[in-house]
Amino acid sequence: MSTNGFPPAPNTPGAAPATNGGNGLAVGSLVLGIVAVVFGFLFSIIGLIAGIVGLVLGFVARRRGLSRGMVLAGIVLSVIGIVIAIIFMIIGAMAAVSYMNNQ
Repeated sequence: MSTNGFPPAPNTPGAAPATNGGNGLAVGSLVLGIVAVVFGFLFSIIGLIAGIVGLVLGFVARRRGLSRGMVLAGIVLSVIGIVIAIIFMIIGAMAAVSYMNNQ
């Protein structure tokens, strides 16, 4: 290899090794917990599904020891979303039964 009359470049230290991000489960749990709370009021089935998936992701992330604050917030919001969705499903079913009885 020719250096064209210049001395070879000194050895430079390599870049720091890439860290394994791994916070995706925690972020996913938090986002799905928020979606569960919001959609629990509007579309209960979507809120229920998002809450269950967020809860599962939260427990998996907690088992792996990922950022405790985000994981805990995701679990709590998922549980709140599930409860809200179930309450609104029951209210909707009672309203439907009442409407059918009045017909």
